[in-house]
Amino acid sequence: MLELQNIRFDVPGRQLLSDVSCKVRPGTLTAVMGANGAGKSTLLKAVSGEIKISGGQILWNKRPMESYDAKELSRKRSFLRQNYSLQLPFTAYEIVEMGRYPYFQSRATARCRQVIEETSRYVGIQHLLKRNYLTLSGGEQQRVQLARVLAQVWDAPEGQRLVMLDEPVSALDIHYQHQLLGLVQDLAHNRGYTVLAILHDINLAFQYAQDVLLLKDGHKVAFGTQNEVFSEETILETFGVAVTLHQPSGYAHRYVTVDSRSFAATTHFIQEHNNYSFK
Repeated sequence: MLELQNIRFDVPGRQLLSDVSCKVRPGTLTAVMGANGAGKSTLLKAVSGEIKISGGQILWNKRPMESYDAKELSRKRSFLRQNYSLQLPFTAYEIVEMGRYPYFQSRATARCRQVIEETSRYVGIQHLLKRNYLTLSGGEQQRVQLARVLAQVWDAPEGQRLVMLDEPVSALDIHYQHQLLGLVQDLAHNRGYTVLAILHDINLAFQYAQDVLLLKDGHKVAFGTQNEVFSEETILETFGVAVTLHQPSGYAHRYVTVDSRSFAATTHFIQEHNNYSFK
């Protein structure tokens, strides 16, 4: 289990995270959601160890994160960042192999090669392994990156695998969005992974996430199961948008539609401003 206890992160003149607490259950996909600047990426960077929190504590399986040996923790925790800039012509195989770096001795072991094969097969990229990564489509590149982060924690004991995904589907079309989130949901449900994923689409969260953490201005708005967290009121509070929740008979998931009148005043203001500016 991942437990956040009143974590804070401060920068000069501003607090980016303020006393955020929650317990993330193993075997669940937890969606981290909020408007731009809410603190979502900062939260994942804190859990990944990329930044040092200013206060509070992060526990992984009841142990403080800082009590783990770096190599031990790197074999249990992996992070797919929002932007992964790469200009060198690595093959897809070499990208996935980078996830096995915590296990390298002088070079990759036979077990590393086996894991690369297993994770590549799991995400469906075996046929891409010899390809230049830079020539792949966005959806193909994202699956290669998912195979890389999985290869890093593939050998961890059940219940001790933590995967964090920062906006994993933001640049993907609808086909690849559902393909990737289906894989991630399977990791949680059927393989016992603890998954934190930043999502922007509430309807995708309804379909794939079990738990939801809502953030606003670095504060926790709500945390719990999606049925506990999502209401028209909490969505309005978090995103500043009026929505209607729907649960059609026979439909497995709720979904939201946005009340276009939420933007009427803003649109009118912009139009008036533009008309004035060009007079």
